[in-house]
Amino acid sequence: MINKKEPFIIGLGDIIILVLSLWLALFLRLGDTLDMNMWTNHLAPFSFIFLYSLVIFYVAGLYARHAVVLRKTALTILNSQVINALIATLIFYFTPAVSNIIAVSPKTILVIYTIVSVVLLSIWRIFVIPLISSRKKYKAIIIGRGEELKELLHAVEASSKSMVKCSLSINLDNLSIEEIRQKIVSSLETSKIDYVILDMYDEKVKPILADLYSTIFTNVQYVNFYDFYEDLFDRIPLSRLKYSWIMERMSFSDMRAYDIVKRVGDIFLSIFVIIIFIISIPFVFILIKLDDKGPVFIKQKRVGKDNKLISIYKYRSMTQNDNGVWLAQSENKVTKVGYFLRKTRIDELPQVLSVLTGDMSFVGPRPDIIDLGKKLEHEIPYHTIRNVIKPGLSGWAQVSQEKPPQSVEENKIRLSYDLYYIQNRSLGLDIKIALKTIKTLLSRVGM
Repeated sequence: MINKKEPFIIGLGDIIILVLSLWLALFLRLGDTLDMNMWTNHLAPFSFIFLYSLVIFYVAGLYARHAVVLRKTALTILNSQVINALIATLIFYFTPAVSNIIAVSPKTILVIYTIVSVVLLSIWRIFVIPLISSRKKYKAIIIGRGEELKELLHAVEASSKSMVKCSLSINLDNLSIEEIRQKIVSSLETSKIDYVILDMYDEKVKPILADLYSTIFTNVQYVNFYDFYEDLFDRIPLSRLKYSWIMERMSFSDMRAYDIVKRVGDIFLSIFVIIIFIISIPFVFILIKLDDKGPVFIKQKRVGKDNKLISIYKYRSMTQNDNGVWLAQSENKVTKVGYFLRKTRIDELPQVLSVLTGDMSFVGPRPDIIDLGKKLEHEIPYHTIRNVIKPGLSGWAQVSQEKPPQSVEENKIRLSYDLYYIQNRSLGLDIKIALKTIKTLLSRVGM
């Protein structure tokens, strides 16, 4: 119900344009002297540039489903290609081993390639993609309940991500079974409906399934309401949470290989991040002491995997240790240096020690401070299910919510994102979260 093929088509087009840009750069530089041997000598090393360029494009948001055509597309492409050119320069000119292997030192060609690719990619994304991308909207009947129905209807109307338009919406809370039957049957008979989006296990829907059965022979397709919601919002609707659903979906017997690979990755990445952490200590020490002369580190008790308590360390960013009270309800304030540490996520660096010991992972639900965790456990049903896996330095909720939750309602939304991650966790999703985290960090420091 969401056009998921579009980013792949755009990515394939990007690769073709990058290859074409290299050929044009060589032709503009060499003219008629360009031959197949010269072409292949340049194509091999530039192929690596093409691949990491796609990664940079992803980090820059050029493959976001809500941003197929960005308002500032040309500027985004320019910034991305400048970064790619700088990385290529480091590879070509400051890595002798690589330069010897590729036997190419493209000076002017790299500059021409960057300019040509920016122009062609801008034309491709601003003018060509809108012409070829799918903008067809399929007619749908959307049947649901409460706030989730309102959310979904608003998103379908406002978002370009959805490929459906709502011809009829039915709130199951407001109508009798007979009224629901009449509305659906009448709409199917008078309008060309492509999809019916509903929960077939709802007590008000079950009695009318027999009336809808014959419509499957008229090419009407039925989509589960909750699956459509998850696909559109990338989170689990909390009304779906029941003991039966949790016990069915939260099984990890087939995740052992994934857990082993992830743990190995955490260990290797921890070694690299610990070096950065050690380098940062004297600088952060000086900044904090100059600011308010308080302690540099704080130690917090948090809720870890299987609801066990873990201890984590952070650089102090507030006037005193945070005890789990939301910022708006506390006299505890962020310090001047703490604002910078939080904005750049430097305050989180000491937590790499918890990753190395195995209490945390780089990717997973953020661990609750113990006092806040106890409060949310009483306020939000099934809240502790998020502790079924290791907590992380960054997670799906962190890269999906605009700001850290500061209320029970915002924490409910965080839980819905955490459950989506737990249900769908994979190395691919972990990489996606890592790239989104990098993008957030770069945007915070003005890059």
